[in-house]
Parts: sequence; C-alpha cells; structure tokens
Amino acid sequence: MNIADDAFAAGNSAGSSSFRRWVRVMPALLLVAAAAFVAAYYVPLHRAHVLLLEEQRKSNQKSKELEQTLSQVRGELQAKAAQVDKIEAERQQTEAAKKSGLERLEQIKAELAGKLDKHIKKGVAAVAVADGHAFVVLSESAVFLPNTVDVNPQGQGLLCQVSGALSASGGGQAPLRVGAVSGPPDSVPPALQAAYPTAWELSAVRAATVAQALQDKCAVAGARLSAVGHAEHDPAAAALGATKMPPGRVEISVALPAEPRDAK
Repeated sequence: MNIADDAFAAGNSAGSSSFRRWVRVMPALLLVAAAAFVAAYYVPLHRAHVLLLEEQRKSNQKSKELEQTLSQVRGELQAKAAQVDKIEAERQQTEAAKKSGLERLEQIKAELAGKLDKHIKKGVAAVAVADGHAFVVLSESAVFLPNTVDVNPQGQGLLCQVSGALSASGGGQAPLRVGAVSGPPDSVPPALQAAYPTAWELSAVRAATVAQALQDKCAVAGARLSAVGHAEHDPAAAALGATKMPPGRVEISVALPAEPRDAK
C-alpha cells in the first residue's frame, strides 16, 4: 500500500469517526433544541392559557354574582313597585271615601235644611254638619217662653220636628245630645238672675228642660238623650261658619252612622 492509499484510508477513518460523533451528538442537540422550544414558546403559552382560564373563571364568578345582585335588585324593585301600587290604591280609596263622605254630609245637611226650611228662612234655625255630627241650632226665642226656662207650645212642635229629622239622619235610635248656649256671662235676663245667677246655671237648666220635653212630648227615649250647658261657649260655632244666630240658643246634635265598608 502506498502513501496515497494510506492517506485516503486515514481520511475515511477520520470522516467516519466524525460522522459517528455527530450521530451521537445529534439527539442531544435535538433534545436541547426541543427543550429550548418548549421553554421559549410552550411554557409561556401554557402560562398564558392558565391565566386566561383563571380570568375566565373569575369573570364567570363575577358574572354569576352580578346576576344574583341583579335578580335581588329586580325583586326589591318589584316589591317596592307593589308597595307603591298598594299605597296609591289605598290613597285613591281614601280619597274616594272622603269624597263620598263629604257628599253624604252635604246630602244630610240638605235634607235637614229642607225639613226645617220655614224656620231657617225666619232666622230661628240653622243646620250644619261637622266632625261626624249633624247639628240643628235653634234660637232660644223659638223654644222658650220669654224670660223663662219653660218650652213654649210652638217650641214643643219644633223640637219634635227637629228630633225626628235628626233621628232619621242618625239611623233612628242614635243618641241625641242637647246643648244650651246662654251667650255672654252678663246675658242672664234680670227676671232669671235670682234663680240662675250665672250663665252656666241658666244654660244647664235650659238644656235639661229641652231634653225633658223631647222625652215627654216627642217620645224620644230618655236613654238616647244627654244634656249639657255651655254658658257662653259654643261647640257648634265652627260648624255654623258664617251663619248668624242669636247668642242664646239650643243645639241638638246626632252622631252620623259610619259609612258601610265593602265586604272583602
């Protein structure tokens, strides 16, 4: 073998050895490259994917919480709306009842005025309704004999007419309240001052006398009657308003029956 052949053989041997080394190193290089790829691309992508999943989970949880809050708020709004509707219905019912009650009081007042029209035109009687009561006010001159506490014959008939009208307005057997107003403290007639030195005494006796006449002459049950003297104080003054009546007078009132309620 000559020198050239030896050199060629030596070159082939070296190349084969180098190739074998590359074959052995190549898997390691591929593994390193794969690891580098995983480290450079997959791991960040995986982390980003995990973060997205976590964000999605949080978003879903928040969405559920918002939906629950919205459902709760919607329920509260519906409850408030129902409450507002109930209050409005009650207000309308109250307004309707008030209007109906006022119309009824005006009707009763008109009925009483119609029955006592002649006396009202003479200025010796007046009618009013207030605070659930109907009032008939009579001048003392239309009821009593002058300078006495005795009921005159015309007064007896007037009292019976008044009690009948008020009883009809109050439901038939409603209590009648008799009050007497004597006017200013110094208004007691001289002829009565010895027996009734004060307006309180005079008004109390006149109220009791009218109640007695209603029982004896008008067949009103005594259990339905009450009598009180007001002296110069006048409970019906506000109800009468601008109606002018003499200071000395008799007031007979009846409590009006309550409005019937609709059955529920």
